Order: sequence, then structure tokens, then C-alpha cells
Amino acid sequence: MGLGIFVALVSALTVLPWSLVSPAFLLRFFVGLCFVGNLLPYARSGLRLGMARLEWFLFNLIAIGPVGTSLLLWVNFIFHGAPAVSDHIVSAVESNGTVITYAFRDDYLMDHWMARSTYADWYPIIGNAVEFTTAQGLFGIEVVVRKEPHVVG
Repeated sequence: MGLGIFVALVSALTVLPWSLVSPAFLLRFFVGLCFVGNLLPYARSGLRLGMARLEWFLFNLIAIGPVGTSLLLWVNFIFHGAPAVSDHIVSAVESNGTVITYAFRDDYLMDHWMARSTYADWYPIIGNAVEFTTAQGLFGIEVVVRKEPHVVG
């Protein structure tokens, strides 16, 4: 169960910012995976594994849900379709210590602030434009494959 929490934290910091999934959908999907194991008959699943009812419930909640969600996010990100490149002009830059968050003139990725953010030390410049390479993931969720700030003009 500790592995489930660790995997969820690592995935939240790595693959989640690159996946363009709505938080409401992700939360519903995560909760569904946390409780789907409890729909199985306890005598055939949890009892055979030597778990009490509470242990089986917590195992599904803390291990199966986070690991399942993380695994599906990683598979969606790794096995994506053909990438498409787009260039977007920056209208505002917000800097909070080590994280830089861009706002674009065309409101690109306005609902996905993590995909618009980057670490300040990853790139030598802030830039007045950002080139995004996006692709359709295996499960239909769009992913950001690459983002590169640059200067236009």
C-alpha cells in the first residue's frame, strides 16, 4: 500500500502535468478505480489473499486505485500518436520561485496550468513564445510531448 502512495506521488509530479485531462474526470476515474475491487466477492478475492474485510477495502483504496490510475496515465503518455507542433505567443509570465507559468494570447491551455508551467532552470530563456508539441494519447487523452520557449521577432 505504501508503494501505491509513492507511485501516485511520482506520477502526479511527472506524467500528470503533461496529460491534458480535466481534474474532474481524473478524480472520478481515480475514485472508480479505488472502489472497483470492492465489487468483487470478498470470499473469492480478499479472503483468499488472507486479508480481513478492512484490509481488503484499504488495499483497494490505497494500492489498486493509485497504481491503476498511474499506470493508465503512463501508458497513455508513452504510446501516443503522431505529434503536432503549434506556436503560441506569451501574454504574461508568472514566476513563483523556481516555477514559471505562461499565459498565452490565444488562451491556449488555460484550463491546464500545470502544462503551461515549467521550471526556471530547465531553459536558458523565458521567451515571448512557446512551441508546444502535442499528441493524442493511446486512450484519447491529449498529451504534451515537448514544450520549448523561444524568442519571436
